[in-house]
Amino acid sequence: MMAPQGTIYLLHFDRPLAHAQHYVGFAMNVEARIKSHRKGTGARLPAVFAELGIGFTMARTWPGDRTEERRIKNMRSSPKLCPICRQNKRSH
Repeated sequence: MMAPQGTIYLLHFDRPLAHAQHYVGFAMNVEARIKSHRKGTGARLPAVFAELGIGFTMARTWPGDRTEERRIKNMRSSPKLCPICRQNKRSH
């Protein structure tokens, strides 16, 4: 049986907090999930950023499932996957 397909997304936070500037997540309904992140509900890391008033941009999306989301998270290469970070690196 195949895992349900949804959307994997990469959030780029407006400024880093300690080591974090990105969040990789999975959703069946991305718009609803982003709304919950903006309200500070859902996953803990985006909630902490919301509590501190740090905004984010959805930088990228991929079709996939939770297994693929986990694989991307385990790669720990969000800056390399982030078009915002790549653009900023080129402009320096």
